[in-house]
Parts: sequence; structure tokens; C-alpha cells
Amino acid sequence: MARFLAFFTGLILSVMITFNGLLSQSTNAYLSNVIYHGIGVIFFGFLLVILKNKNVKSPFKWYYLVPGALGSLTIILNNIVVKELGITLMIAFTLVGQVTTSLIIDEWGLLGKKMTKSTLKKWLGVGIMVVGLTIMVI
Repeated sequence: MARFLAFFTGLILSVMITFNGLLSQSTNAYLSNVIYHGIGVIFFGFLLVILKNKNVKSPFKWYYLVPGALGSLTIILNNIVVKELGITLMIAFTLVGQVTTSLIIDEWGLLGKKMTKSTLKKWLGVGIMVVGLTIMVI
């Protein structure tokens, strides 16, 4: 199930980036970011009220807010880059960056994650992705 949900997340991401780019062209990269995050606040605020999820599992730390800033930065960069590269190349570059960064985080146990040794197969997979991306670009 987790693999299917991960795949489904990728599908949603491609659609989201398409709409982000369209809204960005109608407004600008920054205003579209505010609009999308505002919609997210309303949507998840509504879910929190409906689900009545008031369960706090651990003390709050300030650096838990970093993903919000990174998410905003990601949307702005997507909106800027998608105009030049198109969605396919933008997603391909993004995936290579995500997988490479994830392998590094796992390998050294960065950002509070449990250390998970990478395998040669995983790094070969990244290499194949880079070759595929290179073919797409040439």
C-alpha cells in the first residue's frame, strides 16, 4: 500500500505543478504561492476541525517549521522553472535531486533520521536516473 501511495503522490505532484504554473502565469510566482498555501491552510484546518485531532505526540520544536518554508520555496522555484523546462524535465530534475538527497540523509542519519546504509543498487539507480535525464536533455 505504501508503494502505491508513494506513486499516487507523484501523480498528484505532477498535476499540482501544472496548476501551480498556470496560476503563476495568471498572477506571479509569489502570489500564486500565497494562494495555494492559503487553500492548504483552509483545507487542513477544516480537516482538523472535522477529525478533532488534538493529539500532540511530542514537544514542539521551532525547526519543525522549516518544511513550510521549504515547501513555499519549492513551489516558487517550480513556478519559475516550469516555464523554461516544461513539467516533464522539471519533474525529472526534481526526482534526481530528491533521491540523491534522500540517500545522503539515510546514509548519514541526517536531520534526526535513523541511519540506514545505502546499497550499491540504490546508487546505481540514481546513476541510471542521471543517464535518463541526460538523454532527455540532449
